[in-house]
Amino acid sequence: MIDKICNECGTRLSEFYNTGMLGCPYCYKAFENQVMTTLYKIQGKTYHVGKTPNVSLLEKELMAEYKRLIAEKELATIEGRFSDIRVLAEQIVSLTDELKNRGLL
Repeated sequence: MIDKICNECGTRLSEFYNTGMLGCPYCYKAFENQVMTTLYKIQGKTYHVGKTPNVSLLEKELMAEYKRLIAEKELATIEGRFSDIRVLAEQIVSLTDELKNRGLL
């Protein structure tokens, strides 16, 4: 059997059989006849959903705020703004708890 290759990303059909994963959205079309049944069994879908976990808009905003607070705390540390560091650390701890409760950290 000839090992088919996706023209877009170079993923081989044999890689899909070994890992259960495709390399890009175009693989779905390139290997359509060979993998649709297997894909449905593995992931419950037969189309590319990307690498982003299924999270709500609020959860995405919470993660963005968490990253912003971390960056702001790092900047405050570099600049020696110690009162800001304390406030930011408290906000980060609070947000960390919320993110852990939601299973995002």
